[in-house]
Amino acid sequence: MTNNDTEKNLQKYVEDQEKSSTIGPELTKTPKDNHPENRSTNQISLGNQLGWQKLPIKDLPTQGLFYPEGTEIAIRAAVAGEIRHWSTLQEDDFSLLDDMLNYILERCVAYKTSDPHSSWKDIKEIDRFYILLAIREYTFIKGENQLQVKTSETTKIDVTKDMIDFVSFDERLMKYYDSEKRYFLLKFKKSNMEIKVSIPSIGVTHFLKNYINRKQALQQLIDNDFMSFAPFILLDWRGLNDSSYEKIILDSYNWGIEEISVLTHLRDIFTETVNPVVKYIDEGGAERIAPLNFLGGLKSIFLISDPFRELV
Repeated sequence: MTNNDTEKNLQKYVEDQEKSSTIGPELTKTPKDNHPENRSTNQISLGNQLGWQKLPIKDLPTQGLFYPEGTEIAIRAAVAGEIRHWSTLQEDDFSLLDDMLNYILERCVAYKTSDPHSSWKDIKEIDRFYILLAIREYTFIKGENQLQVKTSETTKIDVTKDMIDFVSFDERLMKYYDSEKRYFLLKFKKSNMEIKVSIPSIGVTHFLKNYINRKQALQQLIDNDFMSFAPFILLDWRGLNDSSYEKIILDSYNWGIEEISVLTHLRDIFTETVNPVVKYIDEGGAERIAPLNFLGGLKSIFLISDPFRELV
């Protein structure tokens, strides 16, 4: 099968999905759906699906530390219908921006674990940009899209997914990492309390964003103190609703000075960690980092960098 045939098949797939749903493939679709995420995890290997490319889990910024053993992630190229929607991106609206980033992941990512209910929403927030850049590179295999970051007033660098820096934690914190459970387990001496902490997933942050929007629309109070901890305390987005979330808030009132002190310190560590940066070598041979502030904005991720070159 030629590349043109593959592209046509992918385009047909997206058009079929747009006819049946406005939000893309979901886990509730029937087994005949061709999206790997929606088929039995025992039936397939994501890397063997036509048009899909498997991403090594160890290459993610989290290095796979917070995913179940055996997790597989695969991507496909974004096609015209998706890029058309991406072109409407409004970067000054954080909520809409977040929705657009998730739109691409929902359409172009397949996520597989031993749990048949696993979803792309289980992907960790910090890994999202790496995966988006991987989709971009798979979409523009001929180099039509040159993504750049300005490193000084006079210099800029081309950015690839492999320049996204790995997450690194203080050795004192890694002492509490549970390699079997795949999260940090904090046990407190005085209270005998145990608190589980992890890097937030897309599903958790999506719930929190919608919760805030609902409360603000109703002009209801939000516990901003707990909200600052919530992304790291909430390990699973499944079953989250206003009632269950507010029960967790009530439970947090049992925290003492020790628990609050440790969690505040971890919150500061995580806040710095979840902001992805690119790592590069400067002209003097020194290793540097730069924030992901793309020339042309985020919209440039899925648009041809020099579109006039495509004209006759």
